[in-house]
Amino acid sequence: MNILILTGSFGMGHNSAANTIAEMINGEMQDSRVYVEDLFAHAFKSTKHEYVFRIMIKRGKYFYNLAYRRTEDSYKKNKYPFQKYLMRSLDELVVKTDADIIISTLWICSKLVCEYKQSMNCNIPLITCITDVWSHNVWINPGTDFYMTATPKVKDELIGKGVEAQRVVVSGIPVGNAFKTENIDDKSSGEKRLLIMGGGLGLLPKTLAFYEELNKLDGVKTTIITGNNIELYNLLNGRYENIEVLAFVNNVYHYMKNADLLISKPGGITLFEAIFAELPLLMFKPFLEPEKRNGEFVLANNMGAVLSADAQEWVAKIAELMWNNELLNEIRANMRKFKSHLDQDGLFRLLQQCGRQSA
Repeated sequence: MNILILTGSFGMGHNSAANTIAEMINGEMQDSRVYVEDLFAHAFKSTKHEYVFRIMIKRGKYFYNLAYRRTEDSYKKNKYPFQKYLMRSLDELVVKTDADIIISTLWICSKLVCEYKQSMNCNIPLITCITDVWSHNVWINPGTDFYMTATPKVKDELIGKGVEAQRVVVSGIPVGNAFKTENIDDKSSGEKRLLIMGGGLGLLPKTLAFYEELNKLDGVKTTIITGNNIELYNLLNGRYENIEVLAFVNNVYHYMKNADLLISKPGGITLFEAIFAELPLLMFKPFLEPEKRNGEFVLANNMGAVLSADAQEWVAKIAELMWNNELLNEIRANMRKFKSHLDQDGLFRLLQQCGRQSA
């Protein structure tokens, strides 16, 4: 069985989910061949779209959020920029991999696959992995055979929008096995460890006063992962006695499992990595619409808290939560309960159904 996983480098989350799914399949289905492809990089023979995305996130937040809200309940069929090139690239990938099944971790890839199936009159099964904690309509397409969702609420929303219940599994947003743990060591005593991450783009505060105050926290060691933000790495690295600064790392799970508290923007992948690692989350105030919804999910399920807009209050809030062992244990218990309801084998059941469907 040949499985083509489509993604796009718009933030690191979609790629991470795609690679995790590939890891899961390769670990359980050795007779399958799995191909992970960034559809945009393949179409344009370049990764410049990543740079465009970074600029949009930094400077075009208002328009991004406006477009997101206006399309939330719309089923209007739109043409997308460079659609002809993307469709041509998709056809090349389907032929090259001789795909029996397609999995998509990016909504626009799902839309393009559905249009491809219709135009080519083919029945390649499509599984869409929704990497959000709500059911924005961009994810919903008539040519999608099955959906993987992050939460039971998303499944209920899909059903409310006409998707049959048997076509949806609640698997959570896929994260690597290294994040998954059943036994958390007692962290109620001794030195505390704080982990701060800004995602692949390293979107973190640049104000030195914040880091200077962090460095003074008694009994707290801090690790900051700046991702691809080399400017911030150079600004902070080696400056503070109690703050370790790292650039992009491939073993985030190691730092999560050793931390008592995570401070990060609430991206979907980071959120579910924290849930599986049972790591309480303190969120920077979200500014993108998807991350606002992720933040609402965290608060509704008592998995963490949000920092105020006033940066001068941050360190006091961090210290307050960091040393509240009762609350941290309660958050870990809530995360443990939530992940116990996820369908860890749902992907493989869907693949079996797809295999029967395409046979």
